Amino acid sequence: MTMRKLFFMAVFVVTGLTASAQESNDYLPDGILTLEWKFNPFDYESKPTNMAMINGRLFLDYKSAIRFGVGVGYNKDKDEQKKDKDSRQADANNYDIENSNTITTNKEMSLRLSLGYEYHLASSGRLDFYVGAEAGYLGRFYSATKETNGDAVNVSTVGTTTTTTRSTDYDKFEYKKSNSDRTKFNESGFFGTVFTGVDFYIYKKLYLGAELGITFNTGKKMNGTYTESKSKVSYEGSNQTANWTEDYSSELGVTMYVDNLNKKNNKLTYDYAVDNTGNYTKIYIEPAIRIGWMF
Repeated sequence: MTMRKLFFMAVFVVTGLTASAQESNDYLPDGILTLEWKFNPFDYESKPTNMAMINGRLFLDYKSAIRFGVGVGYNKDKDEQKKDKDSRQADANNYDIENSNTITTNKEMSLRLSLGYEYHLASSGRLDFYVGAEAGYLGRFYSATKETNGDAVNVSTVGTTTTTTRSTDYDKFEYKKSNSDRTKFNESGFFGTVFTGVDFYIYKKLYLGAELGITFNTGKKMNGTYTESKSKVSYEGSNQTANWTEDYSSELGVTMYVDNLNKKNNKLTYDYAVDNTGNYTKIYIEPAIRIGWMF
């Protein structure tokens, strides 16, 4: 369901509820302050999100109101992938058994602070129509981890001699200010929105609302960094053939390789870190569903 369809459906429901009632304006605003819960079912890329806001409105008169709000969004996505291989049935004298498990966790948090103005155009029955504009701060923050554990066994039999080799692998990424795909980076900036909406007063103080806005968002994208820790231990029979660790930091551009069997193989290398900072500008549509109480 698109954002446009969702918004018009909400308006249709609210309008339908009033069609049969035709009450007087007794249900329309008669207080000076409202507090409401405002939910946006989509993010700025038209994908599902968990952004919710606590909004307030201070009525200067029955036509004009100052609005203010604080919004927080949080989303955690966890994906697990397993890979298994067992070739014993194909060749009992020469086979591999491999197991690998990768867990990727992405976290996203949003913070929104807003201040704006509403002008209430018209009231009809229990409906109150308004337009307005608001501006404020909007930040999006990302972090992620990706962890892989692997085990591999190879058994080879030639004549009466059987050779078994085993190895374990470990690989872990930790991302700061970006997601695991490094396609999204922390953003911090300002926004401005023009909007229109409608409130339906279920009771004299209680209302439901639907709103649609167009938002202009500009700011700075932060530099996303990550670290990687790798290790490998291998055996042939009872003899250890490999035991090393490798650590990399994209922020420092440094790779440290430590060979626990042969210290002469230890290495320290330097690479240029990738800079992802820069400015951004976005324009997008924001629908919202609201429920509030007037004091």
